[in-house]
Amino acid sequence: MTKIITIAREYGSGGRIIAQKTAEKLDLVYYDNQIIDLAAQELGFNIDTIRRAAQERSSGFLYSMVGGSFQMPLNDQVFATQSKVIRHLASNESCIIVNGCADYILEDFDNVLKVFIHAPLESRMRRVSEEYHEDEGDAKKKIISMDKKRSNYYNYYTTNKWGHLKNFDLTINSDFGLDETADIIAEMYRKL
Repeated sequence: MTKIITIAREYGSGGRIIAQKTAEKLDLVYYDNQIIDLAAQELGFNIDTIRRAAQERSSGFLYSMVGGSFQMPLNDQVFATQSKVIRHLASNESCIIVNGCADYILEDFDNVLKVFIHAPLESRMRRVSEEYHEDEGDAKKKIISMDKKRSNYYNYYTTNKWGHLKNFDLTINSDFGLDETADIIAEMYRKL
């Protein structure tokens, strides 16, 4: 039986690093952008095109005519394909999936630890400034923009609200330390 950790996170909270550290502690496979890459491969599109589509909710146009038949917008195709990939991975191997909607996509699966990682804005600004070499003003704008995109995307494709506590088994402030946060997630996983 597989056991899965899904990780959603605020931008700049260190969620991706925490997921990698947790994967190392538990000797699990870690998936992040690989899910987008697998979706691109399945859809037959350029990976950069799919990565851009994976960050945006669909436009107001429900379907478009292509070659005489109706076709879902690219964003919707990407979400459907990512969902298929995530469900396939969760069915076949214990792993960590960093994807904003994975908690929702796997809501009918057993043995899933759903985690949301957050941190105060000041901490996230500092992390973004250090890791991406942006000044604090640009870091703050980037954080606000990315969180809004994540929220809009999640709220559009799910029936839940992004970052809402009830969607998760564990919400944790990464200011406790990245290693310490990974330890807590690993301990919770062992109890599944």
